[in-house]
Amino acid sequence: MRLTFDFEISPAEIPKNYRIGFISLIKKLIEKQNPSLFGLYYNQHKLKPFTFGVYFPQLQKSNNENFNVGNIAVLNFSTSSFELAAYVYNGFMKLKEQKEKHIWKREGYEIYFKPKRVYMHPIRKIRNDEIEVKTLSPLLVNNLGDSNKFLLPGEEGFLEGLQFSVRECAKEFLNIDYDFPFEFIPEKWGREVVYHYQKTPAVIGTFRIKSIPEILQMIYDAGLGVHRSQGFGLLEVIKQ
Repeated sequence: MRLTFDFEISPAEIPKNYRIGFISLIKKLIEKQNPSLFGLYYNQHKLKPFTFGVYFPQLQKSNNENFNVGNIAVLNFSTSSFELAAYVYNGFMKLKEQKEKHIWKREGYEIYFKPKRVYMHPIRKIRNDEIEVKTLSPLLVNNLGDSNKFLLPGEEGFLEGLQFSVRECAKEFLNIDYDFPFEFIPEKWGREVVYHYQKTPAVIGTFRIKSIPEILQMIYDAGLGVHRSQGFGLLEVIKQ
């Protein structure tokens, strides 16, 4: 299930590691509705069945360590859990009804999030064994032997790292613990440096993915790669 949330934010200039602020926002929405689920996800560090991406319609050129993003932020949230989608939606509505602003404070910065609108997307079902996708938020794939080393297509260990993350999600979210086909075929891709605790190489572009429909649905709903719940790996299906 996919939801799009519109926020009015201030100030217009925010740090390049802005994703941490949106993680804080999502955590608050979950905690307001289900503290037990919040504890499961963020105290016991259970794999989270969601991903997100952020779009700034008024984004301008960056300035040193900051982005000038204007005063509008669009949060695209995707999850394989209808229950979680309901909690996040209701948390947003409660924040809006109570006329509250979420405030994220870090390293001398304060960002104010004022909820404006929410849109629920039609449910999309994946029924084929191949999809073509494009990134809505950058894809991160790390090395199995070094979780702090991130890889690009064609580099040694990239496919192994990507397959491992997909299989771990399949075990957790689908209870699939058997071997299944999985192919990742880059079509047109590029390298993008993202700022998330540290400068990190990420992948953007279009790709073909082949697997069983259940796995492709999971990838569409919950994201691909690592750090999905931190704003990475959100994909849009452009052909199936």
